[in-house]
Amino acid sequence: MREFAGLDMSEITDSIFKSRGFIRQKDKSYFVVRVKTQLGNVNSEQLAALSDIARKYGRSYMTFTTRLNIDIPWVVQENLDAAKQAVEDVGLNVGGTGLTVRPIVACKGTTCNNGIVDTQSLGRMLDERFFGKNLPAKFKIGITGCKNDCGKAEINDLGFVGQRSSEARGERGYAAYFGGMFGRVHREGRQAGPLLSLDEAIALTERVIDYMEKNALPKERLGMLIDRMGWEEFLNAIGLTPESL
Repeated sequence: MREFAGLDMSEITDSIFKSRGFIRQKDKSYFVVRVKTQLGNVNSEQLAALSDIARKYGRSYMTFTTRLNIDIPWVVQENLDAAKQAVEDVGLNVGGTGLTVRPIVACKGTTCNNGIVDTQSLGRMLDERFFGKNLPAKFKIGITGCKNDCGKAEINDLGFVGQRSSEARGERGYAAYFGGMFGRVHREGRQAGPLLSLDEAIALTERVIDYMEKNALPKERLGMLIDRMGWEEFLNAIGLTPESL
């Protein structure tokens, strides 16, 4: 395989395959090719190409992941290179796993009647700036446009929820939540700080990721890091002093 040129294929583990976007299925004979999207958005040309790839190399179907990526299952190892090249030919990429900033999840708040903030613009900017950055542990970001919280932002490492400063249709902004996670361990993130503008949300994300990069132990998620370091220490480090709360 070109993807693993120069490596002994017998020494390539499932975790190495997964880090490149190829997830071995439980039957052990086939792989899922994970296609990374930007916030779940694909254009008609890309969707048609993915349909062709699934038909040619899989079993003619695709599934969407909880982080709005696209899985093409039932691909044999010999076809992984070709499937990846076909994905890249339409401007998409294979990947989205590992100890990195994972694909961003954002709801349709930009166009939804209930959305009070621009979820898609914030999501695109965060994706372009931070996706794939290597960290001690995986780092998930979720964005929702209102308190309905369709995208479950509070159960991401860092979540942003569109809110108003008062119930009487006050100023709009992004409320930040820290330390959430879901899976084997489930916890809701804790909200702190004032409502943020789009630019302020991006700057805060950079400070949180920088803190994570410098302080987290291997595979220690943000919520676990906050537990170990202390809530006030974390807030001070990212520029949210008690006076700003």
